Amino acid sequence: MKEVQKEVLEKTETKNKSFQVPELIEMLQAGAHFGHKKSAWNPQMKKYIYEERNGIHIIDLVKTRELLEDALNKLSYLSEKGSVLIVGTKGQAASIVQSVAEKNGMFYINRRWPGGLFTNFDVMKKSIQGLIKMEDQLARGAQGLVKKEVLLMEREVERLNRIYQGIKFMDKLPEVMIVVDTKVEENAIKEARAVGIPVVALLDTNCNPDIVDYPIPANDDSLKSISMFVDILGEVVGQSKKALSVISLRKDQEAMLAKLSADFEAEKERVAKMENEDRERMKSLREGKVQAESTSSVVRVVKKEKDINAEIEAAEKAKQEADSKSIQELGLSERVVKSLMEAGIDTISKLRLTSKEELLAVKGIGAKAVDEILKSVK
Repeated sequence: MKEVQKEVLEKTETKNKSFQVPELIEMLQAGAHFGHKKSAWNPQMKKYIYEERNGIHIIDLVKTRELLEDALNKLSYLSEKGSVLIVGTKGQAASIVQSVAEKNGMFYINRRWPGGLFTNFDVMKKSIQGLIKMEDQLARGAQGLVKKEVLLMEREVERLNRIYQGIKFMDKLPEVMIVVDTKVEENAIKEARAVGIPVVALLDTNCNPDIVDYPIPANDDSLKSISMFVDILGEVVGQSKKALSVISLRKDQEAMLAKLSADFEAEKERVAKMENEDRERMKSLREGKVQAESTSSVVRVVKKEKDINAEIEAAEKAKQEADSKSIQELGLSERVVKSLMEAGIDTISKLRLTSKEELLAVKGIGAKAVDEILKSVK
């Protein structure tokens, strides 16, 4: 009784959703009816095959249309409960899957299936979060890292993006998974079945329909066929609130990274400009030049002679006077001063020439007193 009530509830949930199931003529024009050679077929697909023509199996599109409508109803219901993952890693499907998924707020995998995504999701989630943090750090300029570390981080981000680009914000397992070609995505289907995720699949006559929950028998090699079915599946998912939130998350992250990168470049340019101005000013000072603007707006350069020798002599004289002062002027404790005086160290100049080891050897002076002495003569 509960199962019947649940089924009625699911059907009720989809009444407000509108989707257009392709007509048979549209499927024929897309080549959805062409299967594989008879020699390559899977006997489990017999119930979905209309006839054999020139050694090629022809798919029964009437059944395909019925099964597609069932799959769309289920997909419409589940997409409101949570996220949807679409998987298509074969060459013909990869670009179509990415385009439709990004447009309709689905998570996607179009390179290779990351083993353990479902069965070891917590570990995978940490890797995805690490990728997002590294992208943020690089956008901020990777401050505190040397060039080699930045290069290694960029390579790691590139590698992880090839795997996790389409599932960055997938914080929990999806409610349903869409698959293009069950033969190619066998590992993905095994993991989905292991964790109880329902599978909607586009499959050809060489596939086993019994391993998926909602099979859609059709040509899974033709670009037109793949595009038609993936588009209609994506449109249904795109109407859900969860899909809109995924689209918003992606746009927000893209905008944030762009802003951080622009801010970093602007700051970098500002710092470079200031450093260049400082270099020019120091160059002018070294050359003894001072620029001044006359009333006629003509800039003239006046050489200012510097008495370098006089400055050096004055500095040496000041240093000699400071070194000749008594150690009593350093503000040391009476006990330390008395010990130094007894050791013959009575001026600051003599104290400067005494090493740390020699000070430790002076009677009555310990390590703490030595640190105090060295600090006072700096």
